Amino acid sequence: MKITMCIIDDVKAVIDGIAQRIPWQEHGIDIIGTATNGKAGLAMIRERKPDIIMTDIRMPQSSGIDMVRELRESGENDTKVIFFSGYSDFAYAQESVRLGAFDYLLKPFTTQQVIDTVLKAKAVIETERIERHSRLELERKLRESLPSLRQEYFRLLIRHEEQPERASDKWEFLDIDMLMETFAVMVVQIEELMGEEAGVPVREVELSRFAVHNILEETLKKQAKGIVFREHLGRFVIVLNPEEGLAVLELAENCRDNVRRYAKREISIGVGGLAHSIAEISLSYQQAMTALSYQFYSGSGCIIDYRDIEPQGRVIAGYSAEKETELLYCLRSGNQEGTKRLLCAIFEECLRYPAPPDPEMTVNLFYGLAFSMYRIIAEKADAAQRAWLDDKLAALKNGRYMTTSALQDAVRELGLTGCEWFQRRQRNDLGELIMQAISYVRSNLGRELTVQECAGVVHLSPSYFSTLFKKETGMTFMQYVTSARMEKAKHLLLEGMQVQDITFELGYKDRPYFTELFKKHTGLTPTEFRTRYEQGGS
Repeated sequence: MKITMCIIDDVKAVIDGIAQRIPWQEHGIDIIGTATNGKAGLAMIRERKPDIIMTDIRMPQSSGIDMVRELRESGENDTKVIFFSGYSDFAYAQESVRLGAFDYLLKPFTTQQVIDTVLKAKAVIETERIERHSRLELERKLRESLPSLRQEYFRLLIRHEEQPERASDKWEFLDIDMLMETFAVMVVQIEELMGEEAGVPVREVELSRFAVHNILEETLKKQAKGIVFREHLGRFVIVLNPEEGLAVLELAENCRDNVRRYAKREISIGVGGLAHSIAEISLSYQQAMTALSYQFYSGSGCIIDYRDIEPQGRVIAGYSAEKETELLYCLRSGNQEGTKRLLCAIFEECLRYPAPPDPEMTVNLFYGLAFSMYRIIAEKADAAQRAWLDDKLAALKNGRYMTTSALQDAVRELGLTGCEWFQRRQRNDLGELIMQAISYVRSNLGRELTVQECAGVVHLSPSYFSTLFKKETGMTFMQYVTSARMEKAKHLLLEGMQVQDITFELGYKDRPYFTELFKKHTGLTPTEFRTRYEQGGS
C-alpha cells in the first residue's frame, strides 16, 4: 500500500517545486492534494486523510500551527506532519514539537533535504503499519483462543485452589461472563467412550464429543451462566453459577435428556456441593467425581448428587474368609457349579449394605479375590492361558470395568474358565493313567490280573479306578482284560499256535473254558476261526 502526502503553502512555487520536480512515484508516494492556506488545507486533510502533511507554518486565514492544532484537538493524530518556514523563530519550533511534528525544515531547503525527510517519515509509517498489523493479528488470535484459554483456566481451577483476590484480573482478561461467587460443579461422562476397550472409531468419538459438548452448552445457556469444558476422552465438566431459583439437579436432568434425545448418547452426571467462593471450586469438583463414581452401582444414565452419598460415611465392605477358602478348593478341583455358587454368595455379601461402599473399595476387593484365583489357575496354565490370565487381571487392576455387573462378570469368567481348564487337565491326566493301566494289562495277559493290582500300578483306589476305567473305555476292567486276551488269541491262532498252548499263554488253565470264552467273543470256536481264515486266505 502506497504512502499518501499533501502539500500546503501560500507560495505556489514552493508547492510546485515539491510536488512536481520530485519523482515521488519512484519513492512509493502519491501526492493526493495541495492547498494555499490553512483553512483549505484543513478541509482537504479531513476529506483525503493523507499519511504525510508538508505545511508552511505562516499562512493566510489559518497558520500551519493552527491547522495542525485543530487536527490534534479533534483526535486526528496518526498523520506525520513536516513543518517548514522561512523564519527561524525558536517559538515556532517549540510549538511544532509540542504538537507532535515529525520534523521541521527551514527555508531555503534543498530537494534532497525534502526527499530525505519525507522518506524518513515514510519508513516510520511503514514500521507502524507492520506493528499495527501484528498487534491486530495478535488480538485476533487472542480472541479466537479465548474459549480455549478459559477452558484451560477452569481445568486448573478444578484441581487447584485459587484465591478470589488473585483471580479478578484473570477473569477480566479471559472475559469470563460469570459471577465470582457461589458455584456448582457437575461432571458428565459419555458412557460409550469411558471404557478402554470401547473400540469406537476416531471419527465417531469426535462427532460424539462435539455433539454432546454443544448440547450441554446450549442447555446450560438457557438456564444459567457457566462454562462447559472437556476433561477426559469422554468426560466433561460444567462449572456454573446456580442463581436463585435454579435447581441444579433439574438442570442435570435436562442435560441428560437433551443428550439422549438429540445425540442419541447415554450420559451419567455427578453433582458436587455448592462452592461459596472460587477457592472451593476444586472441592466441589472432587465431590462431583466421587458422586459420579457411584454410577458403578447404578448403571448408565444416572444422576447422583454428592449430598445423597455424603451422610452414608465410609462403609467397610468384605466377605468371609471361609467362603474364599471353599471357593479356591472348588476352583482347584474344577467344580464349576460350586465355583459359580460361591462367587454369587461372595458378590452378595460384598454388596449387602444399606448403602453401597466406596466403588474403589469394591473394585479393590474384587481384584483381591481375582488375584487369589489367578494364583491357583496360573500354577497349571500354559503360555497362552497365562497370557489370557495376565490380561484379565490387568483389566481388573486398572479399573477397566465401569459397573458392578461388568466387574462381577469378569471375575466370574476368570473363575469358570479356570475350572474348565482344570477339568480338561484332569481328564487328560486321568486318561493318561488309564492308558498306563491298559499298557500294563496288554503286557501281562498271561497273568491273573485283578482290579486291585492295576489300580495300584497307577496309584488310584480300586473303586475310583474301576469307575474311571469304565468311563474311559466303556467296559469294566475284567471285560477289557477278556477282550484283550481274545484279540491276542486271534493273532496267535493265525500265527499257527496250538489252541492248548494259547490257553496257557493267556493264563487260562482249562481249554474248554477258553474255547467257550472265545466263541462267546467271536461267534466261532478257535478251530472254526482258524479254518475260516485259512479258507478266506486260500
